[in-house]
Amino acid sequence: MNNKQRRVLVLFVDNNAGVLNRITLLFSQKGFNIETITCSVTCVPSISRMTIVTEGDDTHITQVIKQTSKLIEVHSVHLINHSNSIIRDLLLVKIEINDKNRRKACDITNAHNGVILDIGNRSMIVEITASASIIDGYLDALKDFNILELSRTGVTSIQLGDDVPNMNIINNFEY
Repeated sequence: MNNKQRRVLVLFVDNNAGVLNRITLLFSQKGFNIETITCSVTCVPSISRMTIVTEGDDTHITQVIKQTSKLIEVHSVHLINHSNSIIRDLLLVKIEINDKNRRKACDITNAHNGVILDIGNRSMIVEITASASIIDGYLDALKDFNILELSRTGVTSIQLGDDVPNMNIINNFEY
């Protein structure tokens, strides 16, 4: 039975102008939704690591992997195994506070392992690095607060253990 679920894909791609556009265009043309996307250069300046979160069943994900693998700029595509990886998201949020609710905001933040970066008379800025579900839970716990500003990075991940899925790609390039 194929169940739709959140999937995390890691792509190693050329670090060139337009690559991100071509990949997102492919997703759009094939009717695949991108929930989050992060991209940054690797230890090899000519290669970027792109992490894409999408939702789909096994057939959907297999099709996504096949289609993205066909792009010339894509060196490899990996489906992240959630049980063998660290998967994190970063949240920065500015919350409106006052003398009456300041303590509650701090307690909620502490309960979610958040870090208070700035606290003023009328607002506080919090950082949380955690799984998307923990961040979603934190935001839900803030439902009685006015969120003034919010920024999330999207998911990034790394595989546990000694295996490095991109090592062959990295070894083929000069530093």
